Amino acid sequence: MKASFPLSLRIALGALVLASSSLAHAWPDRAVKLIVPSAAGGVIDVPARIYANFLSKEIGQPVVVENKTGAGGSIAVQAMLNAPADGHTILYTGSSVLAEIPHTMKPPYDPMRDIKPVASLAKYGLVLVVSPDYPASDMAGLAKQLKAEPESGSFASPSPGTLSHFGGEMLNRRLGVSMQHVPYPGAPPALVALMSKQVTMYIDSLVTSAPFVRAGKLKALAVSGTSRFPGLPQVPTFAEQGYPEFNNFGGELGIVVSPKMPAADVDKLYAVTRKIAGMPEYRDQVTRQGFEPVTPSSPQEFAQNVQSRYTNFGELIRTMNLKP
Repeated sequence: MKASFPLSLRIALGALVLASSSLAHAWPDRAVKLIVPSAAGGVIDVPARIYANFLSKEIGQPVVVENKTGAGGSIAVQAMLNAPADGHTILYTGSSVLAEIPHTMKPPYDPMRDIKPVASLAKYGLVLVVSPDYPASDMAGLAKQLKAEPESGSFASPSPGTLSHFGGEMLNRRLGVSMQHVPYPGAPPALVALMSKQVTMYIDSLVTSAPFVRAGKLKALAVSGTSRFPGLPQVPTFAEQGYPEFNNFGGELGIVVSPKMPAADVDKLYAVTRKIAGMPEYRDQVTRQGFEPVTPSSPQEFAQNVQSRYTNFGELIRTMNLKP
């Protein structure tokens, strides 16, 4: 004789099975891929790996960093968008990929609609560097050298549409010269080109250039921001030398996901990221690399910051008449 279960018990057992199934597939239930749109050792890659280590510890799953360079970050963004939108593929990126480069290198997606910002994690400043034996030692000397031969200078960038690119064009306009823009596939090759004197100057992140300045392999003429960089206290700011337009010239780094990622999982990712951002050990590691750690306030605020940068740089590009 077969045993018969009451209807109420069968409903309860069914609910338990469904709940168990839901928990089994809750984010994250396997390794997480963290895509980075820069080469290993680049300005985005360094803090991304710090974040990946802490994230892995917090979620109890491996976090694998995957570098996808090229096309101004579009290849990395597309890889994230092509992956299942289940939160197991995240993009750690710079503001340039979302808000600046798309104005000069049109991507196959809308950076303001097809990407969901989750959390801002770090900021960094910039430094104008030249070869150690370049005749100028400050911005006045640089202006003198460039104006002596207005069409002979050149400046490097890690991609069209980056702050390095815009900074060089801003100096062209300010000084009335015609330096040639020479883009490279990332900061490391741009630095190699500068040290081998293939280009005149490079406005690079302090993170990647400061060690070379301290080692005597590059000479720094100015840093962005309203105060001097503690790692290079001898280098004056642009503003100190009469270039206040570089006061707010810097980059922002953070994580973004597909807008199709479930809202509950986005909330979990944000919560664990905010927890990491507040850890003294994490902040110390980020600071030692030359970044300013940021405690994210909300995904909405990060999205507003990205939108504001996108709008502002769009206006700047129109002013400079730069074409995609």
